[in-house]
Amino acid sequence: MNHSLTSERPRSAWWILAVVSLPVFIGALDLTIISAVLPEVIVSLKLPVKEYLDQASWAVNGYLLAYAISMTFAGRLSDLIGRRAVYVGCLLIFIVGSYLVTAYDSTFLNSSIARFYNEVLNQRPPRLEVRYLYLVIAGRIVQAFGAGAMVPITFALVGDLFPAARRGKPLGVIGAVDTVGWVLGHLYGGVMVRLFGDHGHVLVDAAADIGLTIAKPSWETLFLLNIPISLVALAGAWWVLRDVKPSSAGGRFDFLGTLFIVLALIGLNLGLGTTSPETATSATSFDELQGTASDYGPYFLIGGGIAFLLFILIESRVKHPLIPLKLFQHRNLSAASVTNLLVGFCIAIGLVSAPLLVNFRAENPTSDKIQAAAYTAGLLLSGLTIPMALAAIPGGWLSERYGYRLPTAGGLLLATVGFASTGLVWEHDTSYWLMGAQMALIGVGLGLTISPISTAVINDADEHDRGVASALILILRLVGMTIAISSLTVYSLERFDVVVAGYEAPDTDDVSEIIEFSQDANLRAAVEVIDEMQFIGAGVSAVALVLALLLRGGQRSALEHPPAPNRRREHRDIVLTEADG
Repeated sequence: MNHSLTSERPRSAWWILAVVSLPVFIGALDLTIISAVLPEVIVSLKLPVKEYLDQASWAVNGYLLAYAISMTFAGRLSDLIGRRAVYVGCLLIFIVGSYLVTAYDSTFLNSSIARFYNEVLNQRPPRLEVRYLYLVIAGRIVQAFGAGAMVPITFALVGDLFPAARRGKPLGVIGAVDTVGWVLGHLYGGVMVRLFGDHGHVLVDAAADIGLTIAKPSWETLFLLNIPISLVALAGAWWVLRDVKPSSAGGRFDFLGTLFIVLALIGLNLGLGTTSPETATSATSFDELQGTASDYGPYFLIGGGIAFLLFILIESRVKHPLIPLKLFQHRNLSAASVTNLLVGFCIAIGLVSAPLLVNFRAENPTSDKIQAAAYTAGLLLSGLTIPMALAAIPGGWLSERYGYRLPTAGGLLLATVGFASTGLVWEHDTSYWLMGAQMALIGVGLGLTISPISTAVINDADEHDRGVASALILILRLVGMTIAISSLTVYSLERFDVVVAGYEAPDTDDVSEIIEFSQDANLRAAVEVIDEMQFIGAGVSAVALVLALLLRGGQRSALEHPPAPNRRREHRDIVLTEADG
């Protein structure tokens, strides 16, 4: 069955893509939106910030975990029952989750939690304010199940709507939309809440002038705004997807395989720690990269590893697997998948390195210096992430014109040069302008890989496996980022202590000299370790570049014009048909 609408209505495919990309953008925006206002959320719930910040961080980390989990099965589900039904269902889940985040003070929900503690756990329920926090986190997780599931479906829709030779540009657009969403989330959340605080009374007064009574806008308003926007997107998606035929993929949904891959992802995330890429960008020391490490981390990792092995065993035996292992027999799909995992690793290095250096420079800061450091770190991160998002679009154009290998390898070469140059140049007094330029080089390089990798995976998958292939693209990138943060945390903590111990302390009893030496040693050791992290990024980028050279095909001319043997076979078939007539 041919799902493509492009041959009949070439412009309609882009309109469909524009409509379905709006919820993807909002879901990605919400991935990071709450991190900027998390302390305010805790304060508004009348909880002490220092005591509950670790628990509240699950509003960020839980979202990311649920975001990844929903990707594992949403693509396959859309292969089985159709993109439209699953996409609209996921958007409804996101809307419900957005409402639940703001309904934390619901009497029914809070009394239900109390009954659960009393009757099921036989424990005293937590106090009301803590229950409020738990319900905010629960609402965020519901949101994420809907938001994460929409992304692979949107990727798969590109395969349905565009011919193989023209998928590079639309996949680049989706990659850019998704990246811009989580890039802007932190900024959007912070700016909006500040506006609400400074000028919220203007809205209240304006509503009163027309006879309406509204509460002053606050952080809850950010999530309430999702609802009308998503409802409009829901109506639009229901309309534009009406002509996308349901998939004819046969078989049943693999519930057992889904269970074990979900357990594997949970074990990996809990075992490596609860720090997400977003929260890691605000770390002020190597210790803070650990997040809230669990004493049971090794057990979670072992459990996750066992679950993954069982998943592989199940997938190799069931008739209709969640992720057909035969997909990895395709050269392009295998090479692109591993390359994407390494790209995720490199993205994480870029996200955490510059903020760390900025924050180490502001050691023992005043409140003004804290704000200045956060502002500078945000600008440097924008120097990485905005070029990365923008480069995804020309990456799509290049992949259509020159194939998968050239833009992927070229982008990774730029990233390798960028990481190596930062490792060589960054010092405790390096200009932020120079750091920003180097981060932009890395961002452009990594961004150029987004579209060709996605296109190679989707084009190499069978028509009925596009949803699964799309999920692989996204999950592997997130797993690469998670592994990077955990492994680099372990490495940096050990190396930092070793480097600091290597500096010879001054032979003096002057306390001020000792303090000055300690601060200087810590800064220089931090710079050395961060530079080593950059060289690790260069090495990983170089390995990914070698894998990218294994990619073949993708040029529009090659895909639009089948090779001569096929044309001869078609000619023979025509002759035989005429003879039969």
